[in-house]
Amino acid sequence: MSLFDDSGYQPLSVTHIDYSDLSGLERDLLAAVKGKELFEEKLRSFFRSAIDEVIDTARTGRYFLSDLEKTEKTYLGTKFEILLRDWLQVPRGVRMDLLIGGQEVDVKSTTGGKSGWMIPLEAIGELLILLRVNEEASTCAVGIVRARQQYLRSGENRDKKTSFSAEGTRNIWWMAQDFAYTPNFWTIVSTADRQEIMAVRGGSKRLAMLFERYQGVPLSRVQIQAVAAQDDFMKRIRSNQGARDLLRPQGIAILYSEIDRDLMHRLGLSFGYREFVSFKADNQADAKLLREAGHID
Repeated sequence: MSLFDDSGYQPLSVTHIDYSDLSGLERDLLAAVKGKELFEEKLRSFFRSAIDEVIDTARTGRYFLSDLEKTEKTYLGTKFEILLRDWLQVPRGVRMDLLIGGQEVDVKSTTGGKSGWMIPLEAIGELLILLRVNEEASTCAVGIVRARQQYLRSGENRDKKTSFSAEGTRNIWWMAQDFAYTPNFWTIVSTADRQEIMAVRGGSKRLAMLFERYQGVPLSRVQIQAVAAQDDFMKRIRSNQGARDLLRPQGIAILYSEIDRDLMHRLGLSFGYREFVSFKADNQADAKLLREAGHID
């Protein structure tokens, strides 16, 4: 079901004081990402990419968010902001994090509870993009709001920051709630399986084993790099003795969302931006699609 047809999408009433501002911000956001469908696809991979880049398995040998130092977890908010700016292709604002549709917009994120965003004094009254991520459940939320004083708690912490009151959260325009993003691949792999894959000699063979065993599972470039454990990790996927050639005789195709997007939709696959998915047809129609695209013989 489309995100924008689901209950997770909750705009404000047209009579709400912030309706005009927030409907305009949503329109500018969707225009920047080129529509609702691409918004959903990118959202599936957005948090996965950010978290995986901070975990940095290839260089650190870590696999999970819980492995990070406290300072690294704090840095995640900055990482989300950087990747969001790149995704939207918008500049920094003069006062706030982003300049969208000519308006200053700040980005606040939390990996905590329902209203865990910390709002500094300078953000009060401003337009905000609110990001919430639950790595254990692999779900996220995206909201937009004007942070009016009456929506916030009266108390402040030592840094002069406050948060939304329970009643104040009713003024958030939700573009997504409890939306499933691509889970951390390593959470669905047993320790024994992971050790067996990583023990294989040669990046191409490791990737071939990975894609053979975990068909239909989206994998980010960061995760591919971790398994290949080589600087030229993309070469280990391609044809010419890469994982694709090793799996072709078994009828297994390795598809990439930035090249095979339309084909992946026709095959009914779920994926995000710049993600790989392996797939083996179980019927003649799907096999024909793969064959015509040159993925299998």
